[in-house]
Amino acid sequence: MKHIFFILFCTLCLISGCSGQQELDDLLILTGIGVDLGENEVVKVTFQASNPQSEAGGQSTGGGVSQANAYTFESEGKDIIEAVENSKDLISRKLFFPHISTLVISEEFAKERGVNLLINFLERHYEIRDSYLVFIAKEDTANHILNTFPPLENSSAQNMEQLIQMPNSPLSLNDGIQLEDFIRWRYADQQDPVVTGIEKVSKETDSSSSETLNNIEGNMNAVRLTGFALFNKSRLVDWLSEKDSIAWSIITQKTNKVKSYHISCPEEKGKGSIHFLLKEMKIKAKPKLKNSQLTYDLQLKGHLSLQGLHCNYKLSTTKGVTELQKVINDSVKKDLETAVTNVQKQGLDSFGIRNQLSRNYPKQWKKEKDNWEDLYENMKVKAYVDIYIESTGARVDNNEEEK
Repeated sequence: MKHIFFILFCTLCLISGCSGQQELDDLLILTGIGVDLGENEVVKVTFQASNPQSEAGGQSTGGGVSQANAYTFESEGKDIIEAVENSKDLISRKLFFPHISTLVISEEFAKERGVNLLINFLERHYEIRDSYLVFIAKEDTANHILNTFPPLENSSAQNMEQLIQMPNSPLSLNDGIQLEDFIRWRYADQQDPVVTGIEKVSKETDSSSSETLNNIEGNMNAVRLTGFALFNKSRLVDWLSEKDSIAWSIITQKTNKVKSYHISCPEEKGKGSIHFLLKEMKIKAKPKLKNSQLTYDLQLKGHLSLQGLHCNYKLSTTKGVTELQKVINDSVKKDLETAVTNVQKQGLDSFGIRNQLSRNYPKQWKKEKDNWEDLYENMKVKAYVDIYIESTGARVDNNEEEK
């Protein structure tokens, strides 16, 4: 008898499990979300969804019209919750959130409203994961970015994913900056967050029409990564320069293993530039607290492969290689120190120094934590860089200059 009851119980569980099934034809699979500040202070949400009727490269209908690989839908409300609810009146399918890969927030929204309530909604929603990429649309709207037809990828959301992961790119990151990073920095680590910026390359052109896909000029449809947006708690306050953004990614170990880097030639060596790939980077970033003096020590070691040289160095000699190596080390050292100092001047802790102090020096931190602002304001930054040239390329010396 017990066995019969057990079999009946299992059968009921299996039957009840099917009641929650949803047919694919009833779902609108979202790949990206954009959030803007609309007229009269309303919240404007743009949903990007994959088009099941389209194949890679576009599918022609009976009339010969090519369908896009992705569509966008817009909805408004007094807040993000109402905007999502209002979308149900204009979309014939149920919104399906688990496949979202990118969230784009306009610079205006992040400055005026802040992202606290937005993140509150996204974190609580039962279908939305925290492991998708976050971007700030610099001097633009999220709607405009999501409605940009990329020249090579199937959708703007997919294009932004690829940009983040692009090997050797100066601003590429190993995993990008995800919503879960922002949440951890903001609420657990007491670290002021940063978010990757994105902007349209050609702001004068409108690429929201599929006709632009037939134009050979790819810049019309392209977007690019910019420096990181600096947040004070949950509100955008400023932007890091490209150099400072690269330094931030190195110091926080968010960078890819190989990073493209360039510096200017010293005045006495010409007006050109030096381009190289940083490889096998090992960074140690440690705050030290001694006698109420806070110091931030940075130690960077690695190799470099020279990619371009427009400076007057004779690399056929040991002296020339040594001189070039010193110039590169000194320049990278300055870039690391400048990035930390620029953030420090704004009173922001975007490198997580306070959190490191509390973990590494718990007893001292307990005594000094009430004096954090003074400690941080007077903090000294010291960088030690040891990068050696692994390869100078096939050409040893530059061509002789014409007289």
